[in-house]
Amino acid sequence: MAGVSFAGWNLPPDAFAVVMATGIVAVAGYDHGYWRLGIALSVLAVVAFGALAVVLLRLVATRPPRIMELVRDPGVTLRMFAFVAACAVLGARFNDHLAVVWLLGGLALVAWLVLVPLAVVAAGSRSGVELREQARGAWLLPSVATAGLAITAADLAIHLHSAALVAIATVAWIVGMVLCLAVTGLIIWRVVANPLRPDEVTPDSWILMGALAITALAGDHILTAARTLRAPTGLADWTGPVTHGAWALASLWIPVLLYAQLWRADQVAGSLRYQSAWWAAVFPLGMYATTCAATATELHLRSLRTVSLVFFWIACTVWALVAAGGLRCALRRISPTGSSPSRSTTCSSG
Repeated sequence: MAGVSFAGWNLPPDAFAVVMATGIVAVAGYDHGYWRLGIALSVLAVVAFGALAVVLLRLVATRPPRIMELVRDPGVTLRMFAFVAACAVLGARFNDHLAVVWLLGGLALVAWLVLVPLAVVAAGSRSGVELREQARGAWLLPSVATAGLAITAADLAIHLHSAALVAIATVAWIVGMVLCLAVTGLIIWRVVANPLRPDEVTPDSWILMGALAITALAGDHILTAARTLRAPTGLADWTGPVTHGAWALASLWIPVLLYAQLWRADQVAGSLRYQSAWWAAVFPLGMYATTCAATATELHLRSLRTVSLVFFWIACTVWALVAAGGLRCALRRISPTGSSPSRSTTCSSG
């Protein structure tokens, strides 16, 4: 998908996926007591968020016609929900600081309210068949972002002792699940209509699992808020099973996605080279680790906490590999020979 060039750099619509990935791995690190690593990743996430926010603001201020042209493409607009998700992830990381949660939650809500009508118009301009053919894992970012807003609302509900915010969180959670079902349905429709090709298995396909994992985590936060505020028992009666079901589905997606990624690696040369879309693969791994930790606490399963620890280290390893690839590409871009065709082909915006 197209990005916007600024100062010689190409900013993909889902550029904030790097913040999502780094922030959620930091959260998982804290879950398992690796606070030094968590602090380091948190600092990197905040710096990346600030830098990308400055670039985004400059782009909006200096190139509005180009921005308006791009948002007519649903593939661009839907990926821009990465900003909302990034705010929610950072809010979850710093949920002990009420002012920070309010700030990030407010930014996420404003961005969500701006992007939703743009996404509706962009998607409405395409036929069902066109949407089916263009749908990809990154299209689930609105679902991820909406579940992130549900987590933020649930956390604020506990801070403010507000039952109304629990209700708002629940509505956002349900909307996120509906969006997840809609996009997943499009992707499954495409796979049924046309044989799946290896080149269609992109790194952001992992968001299929990440969307379910954050749905489960949002359900856990809502359940915690409902119990803390002694909300009507009916909410807890159905929230628990849906939460555990989302976690189970996320778990079932993992071997499918792993097989598909290995199939692509075997069939498509250079498919493991760095591209920005790999950040969208790191986030689901970190999110699954965090969700497993929350589910382990909820169900009192020590073995599941071990699974969470394993996925935390997997997420850390993949994060390090993707970060190294990104740094290598950045150095090539600023080097005198960075524009040579042989080098530029290894660095893609995804």
